Amino acid sequence: MNFTLHLTENCNLNCRYCYETHSSVCMTEATAKRAVDLALSYGHKANGFSLFGGEPMLERPLIETLCCYAAQKARETGTTVQYKMTTNGTLLDEPFLRFANEHDISVALSHDGLLQDVQRVTRDGRPTAEQLEPVIDLILRYQPNAVAMQTVMPSTVGRMAESVEWLYRRGFSRINTAIDYRPDAGWDDASMAELQKQYQRIAKLSEAHFDDARPLLYLNFVSKIAAYLNDRPCIECKLGMRQPSVAPDGSIYPCNQFLNLPAYRMGDVFEGIDTEKQKQIFLASLAPETECDGCAIADRCRHHCACLNFSLTGDMHQVAPVQCEHERILIPIADDLAAHLYERRSERFLRYYGTDPDA
Repeated sequence: MNFTLHLTENCNLNCRYCYETHSSVCMTEATAKRAVDLALSYGHKANGFSLFGGEPMLERPLIETLCCYAAQKARETGTTVQYKMTTNGTLLDEPFLRFANEHDISVALSHDGLLQDVQRVTRDGRPTAEQLEPVIDLILRYQPNAVAMQTVMPSTVGRMAESVEWLYRRGFSRINTAIDYRPDAGWDDASMAELQKQYQRIAKLSEAHFDDARPLLYLNFVSKIAAYLNDRPCIECKLGMRQPSVAPDGSIYPCNQFLNLPAYRMGDVFEGIDTEKQKQIFLASLAPETECDGCAIADRCRHHCACLNFSLTGDMHQVAPVQCEHERILIPIADDLAAHLYERRSERFLRYYGTDPDA
């Protein structure tokens, strides 16, 4: 069983694109332990937790207690537990990264590359790039495959490719970019056209380094290529089923974007999941997005993501125009990259995707 645990609503940064409302609310040790008990009660051999915030490292003692408790329970039940955590990195140190490796915590770093000091500042407005330089070295020493999570805004999209290249040169092989999806972010025709140019630049960069000893695996492209070549449509979440979210008070919701909305509450970690409510939410998420009928890229587009749709439009089946345009830009560029890698017989590409007819 997999849960996202919202350990805290607090954060020590004030990122320009952040959509969260921060507060001092945090999860208690008793609630975290009960979430572990509930997850393991399903009897699955492999279990996972996404440690979420705010900034999850503000609750470092809770993370350490949670992981030690889960390890003990996993030994008792003959199961395994893995974790994922995305952090701004400002509170990471070597002892925690040693702990992370001991307890199978995959750490991803939110870092905007050359845009870091423009977009990601402290609560009192101080830059963070210099502070994170030694942290990057530590993360990559302990977890060489750690993901760098970049975000761009309309006002900064012109440096997106340059920042991806900086992150790659800095040592990250796996890089993901998210665009600022907030309804008032300000995307227009000009900024979308620039986004397309930046993706094209990143595709050339990715192609150039795809077969290096340390490749550039740009996850925005990798996921689209894999979905197509492995014949798995981009239906992302099985809303409420695959990875429910646990609020700080222990209430369970189908996904992050539905947190604290009474209509979508599916139980809590103390009494368990209301399976009938869970089923209702899941079935409701499967209704088609009729506006997408006939679209050539419908099976590979994130329009299926009820969580993202809801967060942007308030409707699980209403796709935001900026989301639609983003997918129309991204997918053809990913396809062109795949075609180029195939034509040149890229060893890594053929190995990853099983497209070698002679294999």
